[in-house]
Amino acid sequence: MNDPVIELVIALVAAGLVGWLFHRKAKQRADSAAQGDVIEVPCLLMHPSVAGRWLRGRMVIGPSTTAWKPRTRAGAAVSLPAGLRQVSVRSPSLREAVRINGGSRIVECTSSEGAVLVAVMPNELEHVITALGRSGSE
Repeated sequence: MNDPVIELVIALVAAGLVGWLFHRKAKQRADSAAQGDVIEVPCLLMHPSVAGRWLRGRMVIGPSTTAWKPRTRAGAAVSLPAGLRQVSVRSPSLREAVRINGGSRIVECTSSEGAVLVAVMPNELEHVITALGRSGSE
């Protein structure tokens, strides 16, 4: 075999392994959520206090908990606002897809502080929508 073919085979095997690992982790989160455990869903948050900027982090979701756990210093001063309630779900616009994964879904929310956007992958969307439905009804 020549070098380009070997490199292609290695790249395909690596991509398959990464895909399998992501799928496995998502399934573990789904199983934990079904058992009522607290899970951490990776997502991006656009908060009114830092308008125009997506913050990386995780949404901590449990039977009675919905909280934001930042992954960067920029998101450390941000928490989920009171009265957070889902309004709609949409795909990212072309402009948004440049900054975030184009395959993700954006959950548009209202709150006491203004509009909040949460970008999450489709396989984790149901967890976020369920958590926002619980927190919005309290």
